[in-house]
Amino acid sequence: MTADITGIHHIGLVVRDMEVALETFRHLGFRLHAPAYPALPPKPGEAPEPVGAGNSHADFPRSFIEVLAFAPKDPARLPESATLVPLSVPDERLAATRAVLKQTLGGLARRLGNGEGAHILVFTTRDAAETAERMASVGVRTSGALGAQRPITTADGVRLAGVRFLEVHDAASAAFGMVAEGRVGAAEDAPAALLDAQTGLDHPNGAVGVAEVLMCVDDDRRRSTIERYSRYLDRTPESEGSASVFDLGASRLVLTTARDAAERLPGSAPRHVPGLAAYGIAVRDLETTVDHLRSRGVHLRRTADGRPFVPAAAAHGAAVVFQQA
Repeated sequence: MTADITGIHHIGLVVRDMEVALETFRHLGFRLHAPAYPALPPKPGEAPEPVGAGNSHADFPRSFIEVLAFAPKDPARLPESATLVPLSVPDERLAATRAVLKQTLGGLARRLGNGEGAHILVFTTRDAAETAERMASVGVRTSGALGAQRPITTADGVRLAGVRFLEVHDAASAAFGMVAEGRVGAAEDAPAALLDAQTGLDHPNGAVGVAEVLMCVDDDRRRSTIERYSRYLDRTPESEGSASVFDLGASRLVLTTARDAAERLPGSAPRHVPGLAAYGIAVRDLETTVDHLRSRGVHLRRTADGRPFVPAAAAHGAAVVFQQA
């Protein structure tokens, strides 16, 4: 049977200040869209105001980096380039919708309280309903398949693609909260023809996709975490030193301990354990990428296997590793 999980859909950074984060990632050579914030009126009949969190994307042909920041209480403090996206909600559902948004983002707010970082990991699924059903059959709690619209920027403007996604819930919690590593889920891709029509993919650093995620866990939870992700991904990992590697085709998940992660990323100890310590970005030409970053004064270190990377301290809580596509 063909596995329903086919790769990494996106990784999400949760940051305190959107404008600062946008400046950081643009300095690292990523092209990011203007941030968009959902908006709802405080009460029926009043003007919409930003609610929940806004995000910006660095898009690649089949994956992306998300930068997420919570909406400020004062709309005047939104980034100058931000756009409001009014949500269509009946008056009688307004209060409930605002409460759901607050609850949904509560887990990320708590993680942000411990520091900025890559607190979101979403895998690509061929069919969200099929994945939810398979996970349920092996004892994984999820949200079930939910509908959403993903904006895709094309030469003809922004088009909305209907997709489905699911979130994985903590099996040990009575509430439907996130797992210990952050918000983990799976989402369907937009139609291939629409993805192929994307514009804005010409990143100055030559980035073409998310190739790897490095996840750290405590030593005493390593075995149980490997078992969980084996069920999430419907795969048996391979050993790579003291790490366990889930091969997803064009991308991979590396699950290891904080000690091993620190050895892989000299000078950039993991900020969050359990959590996502680093992510790998595939580039068209690695030498050209390194030259571009150095020309902009970006300080690069080298991983234990020789790849250039930006330490977590300079990239909002998660190291960015660059590798040849």
